[in-house]
Amino acid sequence: MKRGPRTVVVIGPFRSGTSLASRILSILGADFGPPDTMLKADRFNPDGYFQHARVRIANNRLIRSVASTVAWPAHPQVLATEGDLRPLQRVGLAWTGATSLSGIKDPRFSATLLAWIAADVLDPSRLRVVRMERQLDDAAQDLYGMPELARQMAERSLESARATLERYAGFAAWHAGNLGVPHLALRYEDLLADPRMNIARLADFIGMGSQRRIEAARRSIRLPQ
Repeated sequence: MKRGPRTVVVIGPFRSGTSLASRILSILGADFGPPDTMLKADRFNPDGYFQHARVRIANNRLIRSVASTVAWPAHPQVLATEGDLRPLQRVGLAWTGATSLSGIKDPRFSATLLAWIAADVLDPSRLRVVRMERQLDDAAQDLYGMPELARQMAERSLESARATLERYAGFAAWHAGNLGVPHLALRYEDLLADPRMNIARLADFIGMGSQRRIEAARRSIRLPQ
């Protein structure tokens, strides 16, 4: 494991459990940055998003800079080579250099992570990637009800929502296969079915997390009603 500050980036389609994974990683010891700049909890994520508003805004601007949309982003290589990287460079991720292990999360990283590396904001030699997966039909049911994404889809339908999620899942897998950084794929359904084992996998992957923290993370999981 490399010395110096490391950053774990959580990627995966919308509604795939990226917020849940980030909350677990936070309990295990990863610093996800100042809570006062994170998106507020709401009915879609009552336990919080662990996602910074300025990161989301920068990703949105990058995606739109190549005339694509958040519901249908361009390929990661297009975003990294043709997109406007300046919004990424202005974000400021001070906490990632101030602690031994930091975290950063946004489903949009599934498409944009390579661009953050190209912009010299994230150092690939210090990165670890957690890639969340979920059964796409179930995730589409959830995404269909979210106004921010639904209004950007070509048509507001479950089929359109599923297509968006499939695109994000493909780009997340592309990053995992092409960046050459350590990565861990974790299924949302497996995390709920066997929390202790899969939280232990996360703890081992990041090299942090005592048994006390692993148990605290397990207790924090709320099963869907």
